[in-house]
Amino acid sequence: MEETESDYLKQINQLFASGRSKTYPKSQLIHYQGDPLTQIYLVKSGFVKAYTILESGDTRTILLLGAGDIFPLAFASTMDWSDYNIHYFYQSLVDTELAALPAKELMEHLRSDPAAMNTYMAYLSASNEIIMNQLEVMKNKKAIDKVCLLLPYLISKSGKQIKPDIYELQLKLSHQELADLSGVTRETTTTLLKQLENLGIIDQKHGKWQVNTIALNKMLEGKR
Repeated sequence: MEETESDYLKQINQLFASGRSKTYPKSQLIHYQGDPLTQIYLVKSGFVKAYTILESGDTRTILLLGAGDIFPLAFASTMDWSDYNIHYFYQSLVDTELAALPAKELMEHLRSDPAAMNTYMAYLSASNEIIMNQLEVMKNKKAIDKVCLLLPYLISKSGKQIKPDIYELQLKLSHQELADLSGVTRETTTTLLKQLENLGIIDQKHGKWQVNTIALNKMLEGKR
């Protein structure tokens, strides 16, 4: 029988059944890049961003994490996390609830339960693919392409369908945060968002972005 998304989320939640609930207010730093891996978290509600700081001092947001996501991501080739350092900074974007497990406890669970290990590795593989896709977005030479290619990702992480082909982003992102995600300047992002509004691809209602996927797909198909 084919596994459904709800089954997969149940398996993810089961990994953290004994996790301790922790809450973080908006904009609180949860982990620094380079911290030792002592705790692993499951996002129960809210949003977390994973980001790095470039040598230039610019910030690059690598991932947005929502309900059902696990972090920090441990891309170790073995399950020995005792000397593993965290690759990114992690910060809450809104008031966020997490389930926290000691990394050692989760590691022992994964080692003793093949089904749990398969669930974790499937999540890790999917996350790695998302990161690679985000890096491809940032490598795109045209700024407007970077922003357009970012929109499907934002819909997948925080979009709520409110009408046929219309999705409202539940996460309020600033122009600077959108710039960090797409790899362009804030000033350019502001200009491009205005262009996308004029094209009917996005619309801002009550402080939230709405995305017209038909208009977006037409634009993306025209660039292939």
